Amino acid sequence: MNALRIATLNTLNLALPGRRIYEGWPPYSADEYLAKTQWLAAMVDRLAADFVLVQEVFHEQALSDVVRQTQGQGRAWSFAAPLADEQNTRPRLGLLWRTHWQPQLTTIAELPAGCAVAVPEKAAHTHFSRPLLMARVPLPADFAGAGGPAALTLLNLHLKSRRPDYADGEDRDDPAAEGRAQLRSLIMRGAEAAAVRRLVVEATRHNRSPLVVAGDFNDEPGAVTTQIIADTSWKREDHAQRDLMLFNALDVEQRPAPGRGRDTAFTILHAGEPERIDHVLVSEEFVAQSRHAIGHVERVEVLNDHLTERRRGRSPLAAGQEAADLGRILADHAAVCVSIVVGAAPSRPRAAPGSS
Repeated sequence: MNALRIATLNTLNLALPGRRIYEGWPPYSADEYLAKTQWLAAMVDRLAADFVLVQEVFHEQALSDVVRQTQGQGRAWSFAAPLADEQNTRPRLGLLWRTHWQPQLTTIAELPAGCAVAVPEKAAHTHFSRPLLMARVPLPADFAGAGGPAALTLLNLHLKSRRPDYADGEDRDDPAAEGRAQLRSLIMRGAEAAAVRRLVVEATRHNRSPLVVAGDFNDEPGAVTTQIIADTSWKREDHAQRDLMLFNALDVEQRPAPGRGRDTAFTILHAGEPERIDHVLVSEEFVAQSRHAIGHVERVEVLNDHLTERRRGRSPLAAGQEAADLGRILADHAAVCVSIVVGAAPSRPRAAPGSS
């Protein structure tokens, strides 16, 4: 029996101190930067994962500073944020992994052929808002036994936000214009979701290697965009199509945390209301009830206790540091970590929604 732990975390603007990354977000002071990287390092240690898929990395050097402050001064970790050089001013995706793994990374910036869409009053949407980061991870021979899959594919995503996308000259105080701007964001996010679906189909068709798609979807589990990616609409008997489905790890975990309900598994507080927009989706190779299973999702952890803490305002995070705005230091998303057991059947499997 082998185990994998795969986590996702939106870091909230991980950038070097003194760098202006966009209007409305002042550069971090030296103390703020230290507090933020220390907090993220502690979260990485707490996750104790094999892979951590991270979003909103502006500078790879900042990710390096996080890793350096983990237990063991980062010797157990490798990392990459391919597009986050020191001159970067856009949120990028990154990956942390335990050093014994050897992922092969690919950045995907353009929507696949045929996936571009026209956006009202704007240019066509042809690229992901944040380029995807795909990792193909060779698996040891003992992970799934003889004849098992040769690799695991991880796809880190951060879809277009729900923030209104205004056209030039629009009045941002006009409610009708705001509605039109929200429509543009939805169209772009929907196009990106359909493009991810295309990539999922290409990765899973005629291929029995497991796939995990995780990150900040900017939509809840039942939203159309999330469902486009998972594509759970196929009937039970339609095996050919169901082989291409993805399953939300929370729906197929075998040993849910005691006392955790869906109302406590939120990953953001939006206007004070809990929502779940960060997801880990798995292919049927990690669904216990699938005829193609090589393992199963044992447990999902949603680490969201800091989301209420960050609303306290300003607080000194360490002796000698200036009082820091917790809303800038602590991530505004929960971390989600999935424990996957490979090569062993669960003792009391739960029924998976629509599993084949």
